[in-house]
Amino acid sequence: MAEDQEKPTTERRVHVLPVELLERVRTYQTDNNIPSEVEAVRRLLSEALQARDTIDDIMKQVRAYFRQDRDLRAMAKEVLSGHILVNRIVINDADVEFGLRNGDAGSIRNDGSMKIGTVQDDGGIWLKEDWPRTPKESTRDAKNRAGASVLDEEIPF
Repeated sequence: MAEDQEKPTTERRVHVLPVELLERVRTYQTDNNIPSEVEAVRRLLSEALQARDTIDDIMKQVRAYFRQDRDLRAMAKEVLSGHILVNRIVINDADVEFGLRNGDAGSIRNDGSMKIGTVQDDGGIWLKEDWPRTPKESTRDAKNRAGASVLDEEIPF
């Protein structure tokens, strides 16, 4: 049997970019004192992809880190502090709460339970829903299970 080998953490790729885009990358590299063009591209790509993240994407990242290392402070540092959308992190004895620029919020407790909610106008975090979300049953499904005739409910006259 072949031994399981660790997955590589990097992969070499070659991409062809327009000259004006490369000039913008080099300007970013210079302005931010980044030692290499490759590192500048890596940072730009990471920030662009992070900007597309939703609260669910970030919660998945938090959960994945927590499964590897149950240290909430380390998770806050590695996953949340560098994320472009995270603008608030609160570290308590039993949990970490965080807020996003769009007003979404999340938390993870030291037992692994997770919640999502919103950041209030005063900056407080209100956590109202367990995460991952449980699929809600539609009204139609509930009526079908209860034996009601869905067809009769849908007739408009």
